[in-house]
Amino acid sequence: MKYRLHYLADCDDACPKTYETPDPIRIGSVIEPGDGFYYCIVKVTEQKTGVRLDLSKSAQSPEEAELLARQYGHL
Repeated sequence: MKYRLHYLADCDDACPKTYETPDPIRIGSVIEPGDGFYYCIVKVTEQKTGVRLDLSKSAQSPEEAELLARQYGHL
């Protein structure tokens, strides 16, 4: 399934705008959309144009991504 990405923190033009995976997605999952950083999924929104994933602050590892999401109050 293909998802649109919405970054809640640090985003620039280099950030991927979509993410595709056959795996199930849920709040608290950590993804690496192709830019070399990890992001924790903090919200999944069904929209008319598809599903949007809200992502917390970027991190160097999956564990750090989850920790940052908690520190920022996103989880």
